[in-house]
Amino acid sequence: MTQRYPSRVPTTAFVAALGVAIIGCSGGGSGSRGTVAAGSGSATLPGASAPAPSPTPVPTPAPAPTPPPGPTFEVAGWLPYWSRTSGGQTVSDNAGNGLDELNPFWYGLEADGTLSTRTGARDQALITTVHNAGGLMIPTVFDVHDRDNLPAVLADPARRARAIAAMLDEIDRYGYDGIDIDFEHAKTATRDAFSAFVAEMSAAVRAQGKIFSLTIPGKRADRPSWVGYDYPALAPHADRVKIMTYGYSGPWSSRPGPIAPTDYQAQVLDYAITTMPADKIQLGIPFYGYDFPADGSRIRSVTWSSAQARLGRSPAGLQFVPARGETYFDYRDDAGVDHTVWLQDTRAIAAKCDVARRYGLRGIAIWSLGNEDPAFWDEIRRVLK
Repeated sequence: MTQRYPSRVPTTAFVAALGVAIIGCSGGGSGSRGTVAAGSGSATLPGASAPAPSPTPVPTPAPAPTPPPGPTFEVAGWLPYWSRTSGGQTVSDNAGNGLDELNPFWYGLEADGTLSTRTGARDQALITTVHNAGGLMIPTVFDVHDRDNLPAVLADPARRARAIAAMLDEIDRYGYDGIDIDFEHAKTATRDAFSAFVAEMSAAVRAQGKIFSLTIPGKRADRPSWVGYDYPALAPHADRVKIMTYGYSGPWSSRPGPIAPTDYQAQVLDYAITTMPADKIQLGIPFYGYDFPADGSRIRSVTWSSAQARLGRSPAGLQFVPARGETYFDYRDDAGVDHTVWLQDTRAIAAKCDVARRYGLRGIAIWSLGNEDPAFWDEIRRVLK
């Protein structure tokens, strides 16, 4: 990503004027008879044959060069339709001041290639808020809730064309800056077809001068997990690639663990940067966590807000694990069941932002906006802006 640093070197005329101003205030003057040079401690006596010599002007030193600022990283955030009130407040508070790109979860991919809309889609007030703050509005099309829709679309050229046409129509009609796709059901059998579909979508979106954003799962090698996503084939067609490096632990886990440990993120990136430019990648980071009960009952997601009452019952409080870049706490519920909660705090957010900085990425992508500690944004601004 090209960085543009403003010139901080003063012009010659400015330096000359600055020198005159400093000399004029330093006690140097004409040395005329009967006057006292301010601050000099000496005077020209009456009847003296010649005026005292004027002090030699001291050259004005050139200002020390100002070092260029560090790179500024781009911050994107997904806004779920089920969190549009709390997430909308996050957007209002941070758009243009930490949040550069909004990806609202507004569109679902249907099996026939049409797009379904979710509650709050096409919110003109939200679009205006983002644009007025100088940000990008790039809604997400997803298949998260139905594993059969993407394979059905991939199998039929007419359905693929219908899906692309629908995306272009939404972009044009509502003034979006592009489109983000989050298709999470590409399989081994659809690997090549999915890559071809991405290439088709990208060509159509970019032809309109818009941004094509691709969201894909994180993986540490091409096989065996997430083999349906061919990084080298997909990356050239995306303007930005959001890699979801969260989900390391969750309801599928046999024991409590971190959601997006920084050592795992580094492993994903070590592979990813062999397949695409680092400055194309937005590192997917979580704003959420999970509550793991020791009795094997249901593991539930938590946000910073929803975890506070449980945290109040923890005898030791938050425990940050630097090697994992994440935080946990333990508590006991009213039924006497012990729980371990892994989640994000300001230290965890800073650690993940530092990964993006160390790898020279384009920036980060946050799942998801709403119900986070507002101090998370202070850390994002401190590390990345």
